[in-house]
Amino acid sequence: MDFGSKIKSARQDKGLTQKDIAEKLHVSRKTISSWETGRSYPDIGTLVELSDIYQISLDKLLREDSMMIKHYDKQDAATRHDRLLGTGSYYLNIALLFVTFLAETKSFHPEFKYMPFVLFINLIVLVSYFDFDNFFSTKWHKITFTAVGVPFLILLFVLSAFRFAPFTSYSAGEAAGSITLILALTVSFLMAVFGKPYMTN
Repeated sequence: MDFGSKIKSARQDKGLTQKDIAEKLHVSRKTISSWETGRSYPDIGTLVELSDIYQISLDKLLREDSMMIKHYDKQDAATRHDRLLGTGSYYLNIALLFVTFLAETKSFHPEFKYMPFVLFINLIVLVSYFDFDNFFSTKWHKITFTAVGVPFLILLFVLSAFRFAPFTSYSAGEAAGSITLILALTVSFLMAVFGKPYMTN
């Protein structure tokens, strides 16, 4: 018996409707129907909940359904791939943060002036792997994030102000670009400080 047939049979044995199960799992009735017909499969966390609701072991639910096992194997491979990309992006961000900051202070070779563009691109990738919901779930994290980010942001603005003094109409455009870079460097810095433990698993 495949997975869909097992959970449908278990639901009927307990006298529950698809709507009853949907409400317990906080999903739509259509999702339950999709699982029971084999069009899709629940994630691992939901599978454990189904196991508890129907009082069927995970081993019994998974056994004999090769398609479902392949589905979770692919899901596991995708997770490992994402973890590898996220970790690589995290360490690349640290290197780019360091190089871009030095390039902006004119401490590096002029060729490094293009580093901000690379930083922006990598930052987009990095942020996509950051688990914001988990990180900001506690008040302490919000306070720490702000306490670290705001002083760094102010420091960059102060350093930038010295570069554009005296302020002229010509420097206005460059200043706008600098403000964008300052915000990117701040986000990059915060990701370097807080990112590793909260990369999406």
